[in-house]
Parts: sequence; structure tokens; C-alpha cells
Amino acid sequence: MISSKTPPILGSRLRTPKQEPQTQLGIEQFLQCLAQARIDNDITIDKVMQHLNFSKQVIENMEKGELDFVPYPLNYFFARQYAQYLSVPFPEQFLMNHFRKGENK
Repeated sequence: MISSKTPPILGSRLRTPKQEPQTQLGIEQFLQCLAQARIDNDITIDKVMQHLNFSKQVIENMEKGELDFVPYPLNYFFARQYAQYLSVPFPEQFLMNHFRKGENK
């Protein structure tokens, strides 16, 4: 008797599909959460400036959730570096092209 079921693809259960944010709102909220994480850990903006060599304006704009705090694609790398500094996991579903202003995928 032949089974009508398709055999599973090797490793198909191991991979979970990346879920892309519906809009940039998710990224903007994440950036705002970084501000709260900094405050909760009693880290001043001056300490961040010294450790990451970011300007005060860049940090403040990033914490407001503005995607254009620095030009794309640097904003993606700055956000990852800032999250790492604060020991906040960077969401896997946030891809570099999501940090492009006006990108809705």
C-alpha cells in the first residue's frame, strides 16, 4: 500500500520561519524599549556615549524610535550594537532592510 502523505523534508522541523514585522512600528517600539532598559540599568547617556562612541543626538533619536537616527544601513548596526551593550536580545525577525525608511516588510 502506497502512502499518499508526502515525506517530511530533512530538517524541516528544525527551522522556524522568520516572522517579519508587519510595519516599522515593531522596530520603533523596540528602539523605545532600549531607552527603558538603559534607565532600568542606571546607565547614563554619557556612559553610552563613552562606550559606544555614539553622539548624544544619535542616542536620543534612536530611543525615540526614529529609524533615521543615522543613515541606512548604519542604523541597523547601531541598533544591534546598542542592544548588545544593554544586554537586550536583538529580535531575529528584524532584518537589515526593515531599517530602511519607508520599508514595510
